[in-house]
Amino acid sequence: MKRFLKYAGILAVLFFAVTGVLFGYAYLIEPGRLKINETELRLENWSQNLNGFRIVAISDIHAGSNGVDEDKLKTLVERANAQNPDLIVLLGDFISEKKGRGSDLRMPVETIRRGLEGFRAKYGVFAVIGNHDWWWDEEKVRTDLEEAGIVFLENRVEPISVGEETIYLWGIEDLWKNGRVPPAPFEKIPEKRNIIAITHNPDSLFKTPDGISLLLAGHSHGGQVNLPFYGPVASVNDKRLMKGEVKLEGKHIFVTTGVGCTGPQIRFGVPPEIVVLDLFSQKTND
Repeated sequence: MKRFLKYAGILAVLFFAVTGVLFGYAYLIEPGRLKINETELRLENWSQNLNGFRIVAISDIHAGSNGVDEDKLKTLVERANAQNPDLIVLLGDFISEKKGRGSDLRMPVETIRRGLEGFRAKYGVFAVIGNHDWWWDEEKVRTDLEEAGIVFLENRVEPISVGEETIYLWGIEDLWKNGRVPPAPFEKIPEKRNIIAITHNPDSLFKTPDGISLLLAGHSHGGQVNLPFYGPVASVNDKRLMKGEVKLEGKHIFVTTGVGCTGPQIRFGVPPEIVVLDLFSQKTND
């Protein structure tokens, strides 16, 4: 019995030591990292004349959360610009509340605006609103960040002329706001090709019409914690749409795991990322 208690005590000490080390890493180290995730995508309904078009996608900045201070915001801008993007898209959830929905912010919106000034892309910098943004104050977030040169698309399409081609950038409202994807902007697009849709919640995929080339979203944080042998914790969206490139129900989406934290201020196995997407036509000939 004494031997058993001795070994049980050793195992308990080891368990708590390993747990402490892992928690320390998840709180102190991983949230401060920042990966560049570069991916090449082959798209349907995409002109070969647009092959190589480069999009930088950033989501869930949650400024003021663990690992996202003012210096981190400036780093985001610098590293995004260094990718020489044709387009930068910001996929919502710029803010972070101290005590949950509607509470005071960890970082003032004015400070976020100053930190995010300077994004540069050949064809512009566009954004959508995330659920935390509209829970807190959508108008305030939008108005301040527009002063930083960021154009918000809320259920509207921005035509972008690229040589002889036109890319249609469709900004879709956050799914949690009204549980919908309003179809009117899509229906007004004259030619159903070269359509990139941007939104916050990847579950919008199930409500988008056929014909878009690609949907870009965030929101998932990749689960924020990716457990060994279990995988990411899917708490806010369909588990099939947790991260990366997914083809589902004949549609094509890329989900970025984002930058900041919500809830527990930890990340484990899901480091912050900037996504760089090089787009190519799936067809060999147009």
